[in-house]
Amino acid sequence: MAIHTIKGRNEPQAKTTEHESIANVADFDIPELQRTLKLAGLLQTSLEIESILQYFVDSVRETIQFGGIQYEFASMDLDIKIGKLERHSCAYRLRIASDGLGELKFTRNKRFSESEMEQLENFIFHLVYPLRNAIQYQKALISAQMDSLTGVNNRASMDRCLDREVELSHRHDNNLSLLIVDIDHFKQVNDSLGHSAGDTVLKTLVTCIKETMRVSDMLFRYGGEEFALVLSGTDMDGARQVGERIRAAVQAYPFVYNGKELDLSVSIGAAFLGRRDSATRLFNKADAALYQAKKAGRNQVHSYAER
Repeated sequence: MAIHTIKGRNEPQAKTTEHESIANVADFDIPELQRTLKLAGLLQTSLEIESILQYFVDSVRETIQFGGIQYEFASMDLDIKIGKLERHSCAYRLRIASDGLGELKFTRNKRFSESEMEQLENFIFHLVYPLRNAIQYQKALISAQMDSLTGVNNRASMDRCLDREVELSHRHDNNLSLLIVDIDHFKQVNDSLGHSAGDTVLKTLVTCIKETMRVSDMLFRYGGEEFALVLSGTDMDGARQVGERIRAAVQAYPFVYNGKELDLSVSIGAAFLGRRDSATRLFNKADAALYQAKKAGRNQVHSYAER
């Protein structure tokens, strides 16, 4: 299967051995021109990638019959399928200047003719810029929710997640727990070795926790050296087990900076969502349990005891 390269109309066309085609507006008949102008306007109405692709599919199907499409963009882990994927296909690698936008594949149960593939290319020219804008928008949203140092979600993202999980837990009567993890004596690391060492410790801690936590657990950095894990479907006993596993893993993990191994530990507060608890109440309970863990000597897991 040949993969054609589609570039934005206004981009300089580099020499390539792959098949490329740029349509002239004069080559369109009036009904086709009206359809493509309608498509171009429609694709500008959304910044959701799946919505843009659905608009595109609906519009192209008015001219060319096909079973379905598959859009893949590895750098964002996107694999979107619309319609039915069938035996025969033609694929297009999408690009604007140096920006790759993934690959779009059309499929159906009989081969596409040369004239149909030319029509598809003409339609795709109207897709690349709206698709690029949607990709940039989605990347910005992801970046706004991520801690730039450690690569995990940040406090703002945690607040939204916790609100959602608490609502779902109350609605469906599911268990929900929260862990707050704090590095013991972290200030001493920064004071004695510098902030670069502290940054290394934070990134190493995230690696350790990710290797230890369950697939369903959600990890966030919500403070300087403080992290939170939202444990969906987990009761207090389960939360304590997860917390203890993380505590033990951190104590045994090789934290190294400039060839020197650091002796580090964490204190962990655990709390379980009660019937009348809000997200704020759950967080405050876990925070109070963390305070007790530190007060009791650090390097331990303490669970909140309801009074």
